[in-house]
Amino acid sequence: MSLTDCRKCRTLHLADPQQVDGAALFLREHFGMQVLPLPHQSRLILVYDLPQYSLEHVLGSLQQAGIRLADNWWLRMHQRLICYSEEVQLDNLGCDVCASKGREVYCRLYQQHPHGDHDDTPEELRLER
Repeated sequence: MSLTDCRKCRTLHLADPQQVDGAALFLREHFGMQVLPLPHQSRLILVYDLPQYSLEHVLGSLQQAGIRLADNWWLRMHQRLICYSEEVQLDNLGCDVCASKGREVYCRLYQQHPHGDHDDTPEELRLER
């Protein structure tokens, strides 16, 4: 995986356009991120390196700072998908990922699901073929 795969550019939609400049200042001061505020669109465009930061960490920090993100189901699903994909990418890079059990649960469920290519032959008989 190249270093360019770890550089992320994300757009955050804020609920209040008046919080855009404050959120940009917060992210620059606390994280040292490159941030482009777009108050007329109620958006922030931010650039960060994945091993150092993740979207989940940024969203949690913004929430703790009292900055509200736009709240509609499409944006929430999009953010969850990005957070999940970054978690998988961090896991593939061998980085410590937060103690989330979401992926492990789906792996266990998938393993218990009956698959079409399941072979009931005992292990010792499969080796003799």
